[in-house]
Amino acid sequence: MDIPRASARVTLAVAISVVTVPVAGFTIGAGTVQAAPVQWRVVKGAALGPDGSALMDVTATGPRDAWAVGYGCGREKAVSCPAIARWNGTQWKSATMPAYRLPTGYDSDLHHFNAVSAASAHDVWVVGNGLGVRVGHWNGRSWSMYRPFGKAGSTSLSDVGIGRGRVWFTGSLSETGDRAVVLSWSSSAGFTREYIHKGSLAALSARPGTGEIWAVGSQKTGPLVVRGTERGGRVRWEESRTPAIPEGKLNQVRAIGADDVWAVGQIGNPYDWSDFKPLALHFDGKSWSQVPLPVSKGRITGLTADASGNIWVSGVDPSHPKQVLFMRYVQGAWTTSYGPKLGLPVRNATIGAIPGSSGMWAVGRMMGDSEDSEKDFILRYG
Repeated sequence: MDIPRASARVTLAVAISVVTVPVAGFTIGAGTVQAAPVQWRVVKGAALGPDGSALMDVTATGPRDAWAVGYGCGREKAVSCPAIARWNGTQWKSATMPAYRLPTGYDSDLHHFNAVSAASAHDVWVVGNGLGVRVGHWNGRSWSMYRPFGKAGSTSLSDVGIGRGRVWFTGSLSETGDRAVVLSWSSSAGFTREYIHKGSLAALSARPGTGEIWAVGSQKTGPLVVRGTERGGRVRWEESRTPAIPEGKLNQVRAIGADDVWAVGQIGNPYDWSDFKPLALHFDGKSWSQVPLPVSKGRITGLTADASGNIWVSGVDPSHPKQVLFMRYVQGAWTTSYGPKLGLPVRNATIGAIPGSSGMWAVGRMMGDSEDSEKDFILRYG
């Protein structure tokens, strides 16, 4: 997951226009590419705070309830402040805890929320980082805040997922990001360090019905995939072997079934985004294999599945810098499309399906060449 810098930036005014023109698709590589479909449109977001803002993750429990997290308050020589937005079926509104809203929370040690997961409108979990780490739980009435690592300042969390009787987290135990950790939380045991591995873990997918957990990231040799299998209340952890892909990094994972797991990210030098190549891996129940993609450059930062079990991904394509890249995998073939044109180049885009519908939410951040410009965006499909 693309974690923003703690330093904030001044945001330039951005004018967003949506133009959709039906154009016939044409074949490219391993799939079909199309012009921006009319289903994707810009939706006005909540005010996350003055100056720069970004959204890092989104989840929905139904057509009338969705959550997005990130940060606002970004400006030159200052830290950002965490932000939460909630969709009520009509509009996005700020749902940030009072303790972290301006002006109270501007100088807090929590700078941004990085991930969100919801089992229902009354069971929502968020994770945030800054000088310390916070985990927040919404029970439908109020927030409870936790410090899973105490006051340790070198730790961080990257993702959260709700499993069978437990909540799962991926994170890091070191400032250099080379000691990955999987945490669990339960009402009886609190926070427990379940697994530690060399490397970094960016995301996880928990299957509540089976107790299975998948976590993905990277290590020195390439992609890192860790699998947890629950039996008799205990979880057995093992590293799952992937194809040898030097400089490969996985940003998201989605477990559809025991023989249908997807992981996506990019290949390339982490300090040179212009040279990234998108990466997709698939697990068929026995082994992982690399799946060819119709786009040759860029990075995949979002992954979800629709009601039919079809895979959707979102990301960044340098050939379409001001549009979100979307790819859909149906019956062994990719369909590629691009969202409406935005006002600044897209740096990150995550995607989440809307239960009970065929719709999708996509959120992210865009930023120009100057680091003092940054702006969040929200897109809706269907």
